[in-house]
Amino acid sequence: MAYNTPKHRGEIQKYNLWWNQLLHPALIEIEMIRRGGRFQKKDKTWAGEGLFYHIKELQKIIHPEKVWHRWNDLLLENFIKFRVIGVMGPGSSGKTREAADFARMIYYCHPDCTTVICTSTERETLEDRVWGEIKSQHKIARQRFDWIPGHLIESKQRLVTDARNYGDDEGRDFRNGMVGVPTKKGGSYQGMGAFAGRKNRIVILIADEASLLPRIFVDSFSNLSKNNPPASEGNPLIGFKGMAMGNPKDTTDALGVICEPAPELGGWDGGIDQTDETKTWPIRWPNGICVQLPGPDSPNLDGKLGIPLITQEHIDADIAFYGKDSLQFSMMDVGRMPRGQGLRRVITRQACLKFGAMEQIIWKDEKKTKLGFLDAAYRGVGGDRCIFGQLDFGTGIDEAGKERQMVSLVDTMLVPINVNVDELPEDQIALFVKAQCESRDIPAENVFFDSTGRGSLMSAFARLWSAYVNCVEFGGKASDRPVSREIPALCKDYYFNFVSELWFSIRLIIESRQFRGLTEDVMNELILREWMIVGANKIQVEPKDKMKIKSGRSPDLADGLAVACEGARRKGFVIQKLANLATTSDDRWKDTLRKRAEALHYGSQLNYSV
Repeated sequence: MAYNTPKHRGEIQKYNLWWNQLLHPALIEIEMIRRGGRFQKKDKTWAGEGLFYHIKELQKIIHPEKVWHRWNDLLLENFIKFRVIGVMGPGSSGKTREAADFARMIYYCHPDCTTVICTSTERETLEDRVWGEIKSQHKIARQRFDWIPGHLIESKQRLVTDARNYGDDEGRDFRNGMVGVPTKKGGSYQGMGAFAGRKNRIVILIADEASLLPRIFVDSFSNLSKNNPPASEGNPLIGFKGMAMGNPKDTTDALGVICEPAPELGGWDGGIDQTDETKTWPIRWPNGICVQLPGPDSPNLDGKLGIPLITQEHIDADIAFYGKDSLQFSMMDVGRMPRGQGLRRVITRQACLKFGAMEQIIWKDEKKTKLGFLDAAYRGVGGDRCIFGQLDFGTGIDEAGKERQMVSLVDTMLVPINVNVDELPEDQIALFVKAQCESRDIPAENVFFDSTGRGSLMSAFARLWSAYVNCVEFGGKASDRPVSREIPALCKDYYFNFVSELWFSIRLIIESRQFRGLTEDVMNELILREWMIVGANKIQVEPKDKMKIKSGRSPDLADGLAVACEGARRKGFVIQKLANLATTSDDRWKDTLRKRAEALHYGSQLNYSV
């Protein structure tokens, strides 16, 4: 199709290559995009103007009516260059159209090896958003050029390369093409299940209105990224590319997680510049970028472009209706993450990074105490996982070379429970924990678990291993311990319940620079939980059922860590922010738990003595 030197009469030269003069200009651009936009010829000269130039030229040919401006230039440039792209912007900022156009152009160039997955909350909203944009613009393109690939199946929200029709699509190859997939079915989010395992030479995932999706959706980015690594062809279009866009509203939803500034910028708590100027910043994802399109910096601010892009008239109308300091104005006009996100988080990512919680522990010596912890769940009730882990504490060396008492998270794991066997789930859990602890030299008296509503599990431990494992009752009242050096009050007068005290204890340990070994998955659960003021002005952490609705999963890893930190305190670990405080000498809770364990132990012995 293209030659380094002319081979026949009537050929034309373009981009330092010779082409058949009958070749359509769009096919020349497609060929240049397939070759990576720019490449070196055998004579050491260069052909092509780069991917940005050729993808933009292809759009100009197929859609000559499209108006180009600095915002869609910026989006196209970053869509090409980066692997994960988050776009925060107000309504009518062109986010959806640009993502849809980019994906279509890539598909038109590589129809035999491209999978494009576009998603929004529900099937109906897909028609109004990214899928509707793809469908309508593809119809226009096909009317103008019938050789453009892609056969539309509206009932399935699919655009497929395979033109065969076997009746009801039997035998048709759906791997190459574009598809709309709702993330919500039957009132619940299906998370990454709809996306897992998709593989192709080019895979593009477009998440429209990502601020309406829970954090669990981000797992689909990780899954597809692992299944479709970049090829070694030097072409940024090859491999996986994830694009998330929406009106920012919360740092913990899918858009907030994807657009979070990189650690060196301090995350969302680091005070990223969100002034009313168009900007980009690196995000936590490798080869990732966030593009922010503030309404007050719209290229169409005076309306002269004649396109449905946000104008000053739109902005003024929302200020008059909502007010300039409103959440609605910040989201829908400025396209800025609302201020104050994280102020009511029990633990923030920034605190974990600032105080070294994710660094590896440096022990002074081998004298440390090993603890086993368990957040139990039976038969997957309510979607909860059964988690076992190990936490050690002893004397560590901090970043300044000083000795201090520290805790270190060793690992966490899922406890396997087989519901298809006669063995009780409680027995399976007890035997698994027993085997793990014996292999790790953790004695039974150093094992702690949440006993809320789980008396049968204590019985199983007593019967199959030891009655000296320790219960931690999440659902009870807060203790008589002091809150902290800064807050001269008792926990029972400050916290609404014991689980609130436990979670804030983790926070105190982190802020005291006494935590090490925190993993990304555990931290991601810790930073989701908010706190609130309830009756009698007491602090309560967000109930678990509300967290599960917000994030799509139960905070089992974080709850297990709360159990572990409580166990460490009972075994002698002292939080420095609580050091030098006079603590209560009332140890009756120990006697109560000991008597309860003994009663369960002897009770279970009688039950099995028949």
